[in-house]
Amino acid sequence: MGTVRNGMWDLAFPPGPPDRIAEMFTAAVVADAVRRYDADLAQSVETGQDWRHGHRRVFRGMTALSVSSPTVSRGIATAGLHSVRTMLRFAVGRTVTALEAVDVTAAGKGSEVETGVVAGTAPPTPRLEVPWQGRLLFEDELRAQLRVWEQRGIFEPGFVAVVRRVIDHPEWLRLPGFRLAIIGAAAELSPLRPLLAWGAEVLAVDRPGRARWDRLRDLAGAGAGTMRYPIAADGPGVDITRFFPALARWLAAQTDARPALGLYAGLPGAAGLRIAAASDVLAESLLELRPDTALALHGSPTDCYAVPESVVLAARERLARRGIRGAAQDVMHRLSPNSLYRLNYLRPILDAEGDRWGLFDNLLYRGGPDYALAQRIPRWRAVLASSAGHPVSYTVAPPAWTSSVHKSPWRTAAFRASAHFGVEVFDPATARILLAAKLVGDLMAPAAPPDNPEALFSAGAAHGGLWRQPFAPRSLLAPAAFSASVQMLTDRARSALGGHE
Repeated sequence: MGTVRNGMWDLAFPPGPPDRIAEMFTAAVVADAVRRYDADLAQSVETGQDWRHGHRRVFRGMTALSVSSPTVSRGIATAGLHSVRTMLRFAVGRTVTALEAVDVTAAGKGSEVETGVVAGTAPPTPRLEVPWQGRLLFEDELRAQLRVWEQRGIFEPGFVAVVRRVIDHPEWLRLPGFRLAIIGAAAELSPLRPLLAWGAEVLAVDRPGRARWDRLRDLAGAGAGTMRYPIAADGPGVDITRFFPALARWLAAQTDARPALGLYAGLPGAAGLRIAAASDVLAESLLELRPDTALALHGSPTDCYAVPESVVLAARERLARRGIRGAAQDVMHRLSPNSLYRLNYLRPILDAEGDRWGLFDNLLYRGGPDYALAQRIPRWRAVLASSAGHPVSYTVAPPAWTSSVHKSPWRTAAFRASAHFGVEVFDPATARILLAAKLVGDLMAPAAPPDNPEALFSAGAAHGGLWRQPFAPRSLLAPAAFSASVQMLTDRARSALGGHE
């Protein structure tokens, strides 16, 4: 367990082997979450010998359970979050306590934060404008492109409908009446930049770091909105895994506007799991301190979701239209049925109302169980908040050319070839504005909670086409990378021949 400085709390896993404790923690939480609804699944988690490689099967099973009925969805979310609370530990000084016993309303010595403010100097952008492929789309041209994206299955109809409403109501862009707190403000797809350009007032929260906060303050100064941010003893920014009791009080004290909490912070591995747990306690605390709080979250395209029958039927229709290329794909699938051209959807899932669902599974082996649980914790909170009547904006983000993608040559090659399979990978600037517009529309004209809580994740998804193409994304990685490599060699050969001439 780490040390505590300047009165800060310290979030930590329970005692255990340092190299295994995070995976042991995730297994225990998942087993607790599903035990009441599938004792056999819970036992398979507790007795399994290779949780790191076997967790994907369990998360698929948990997703199928969740969509089976609203009672099960809410029950799994409640049990999972309770397990997180009871097992994680918080320490301050020499005092160690369970996370569930932390009282965020009690101020600790040296733990409070001050407020910094940066006011923008630019005029606000008066309408929704989206950069795309060297053009700036707005009004009728943006509406037309949204229609194309919907027809191609890049975005779900619910996503397109919300963004269209924002086009029709540009006065919503500055989020009048709301003040959004952005946890993970510096994240590439966070809504900070668009909201500041539109003239909104935001609370920016991110880790300490001089360069990071110089960039954020420069960004705010060049925008049209107002950015407030927390300042601790060491300067701007706070680590939410250490400061969230004080941060919750700081957020709740911003009483001159309705609060909205956006959770966008993340890191790989066990650190990301600790951030997800701290973010969830922050969300729960703010919902209790300010019952009028709204939540905003992004879902990862590399996760497991229940999708409605309309999505499954669209994928099957595309499978039937493949023509000659389909015959070659079928041959490759027979040669390697587990890794090449495996169908996106196999057996349907029936919920309590008799509706049919498919299971989209894009959880990556490399992410491991820490990543999978870090994605699931905010989904559990979204289910409970929505069911309790709080406005919740949850949008599955599309694949995007973020910095992490460019660090992997193989992944970069696969992304470049994804267009051959009906997937569009977005520039971060495009994705960021579209996702921010969806957030604005959800907050300004909130929809009623869905009958099935799991529909919260599927109805307004912007998955980039991953859901509606016929094949499981993992089974396309090798063909996509091969296709991109061939194309790259061909382009180089043509360039060389052209130079020789």
